[in-house]
Amino acid sequence: MNQKPFLLIGITDDSVQSRNHQTLLELLANGLDFIYWRSLASKINTKLFPTHVQASIMFPACEADHVPSPSRWHLKEPDRRQLPAGTTFFSTSIHDLTDWPALAGQAELVFYSPVFDSISKPGYGPANSLDFIAKQVATIRRQHDRLPRLIGLGGVNADNVSLLQQAGFDGAALMGALWQTPDAIRAFKTVKEALHPTIT
Repeated sequence: MNQKPFLLIGITDDSVQSRNHQTLLELLANGLDFIYWRSLASKINTKLFPTHVQASIMFPACEADHVPSPSRWHLKEPDRRQLPAGTTFFSTSIHDLTDWPALAGQAELVFYSPVFDSISKPGYGPANSLDFIAKQVATIRRQHDRLPRLIGLGGVNADNVSLLQQAGFDGAALMGALWQTPDAIRAFKTVKEALHPTIT
């Protein structure tokens, strides 16, 4: 079992709330580990993020020099397949867990989806049960010593985030759970509480 802290990552969507810098800063201040801003860095004013949080922002790009330092480079799966083997980046996405071990030494984080029925994409869900996925994760971990941290994506919310942690994931990505509610900060706190219940 991985002893590192379970990561929580917010992914922006097209809503006004998710593009509000103040909301994003509040999420980071309340313990969100990273924000994946799904638009190209060139389309936003990255200077609106204070220097001390810029390393917590990920942007998608085809090449590393398209992402302003110290922000992080997220490489989408189709773009990754176009680059030379051995290219290093901060994070990437997969839809087949057998691709995970091959990314050792290239990525720090690997997003795997979908793990649950999507909140933001109705009708989009996993091909396999979480039990099946957990067995696959455990098998891969037994076979490989050095793996990027595995982040579960798709339908993650306060009701199931602890199940994802129990299934052997290193973190969870939140999108619909944050932005399809009136108050993203409260929704995030609910997810955190589900992972770390208050002892009374």
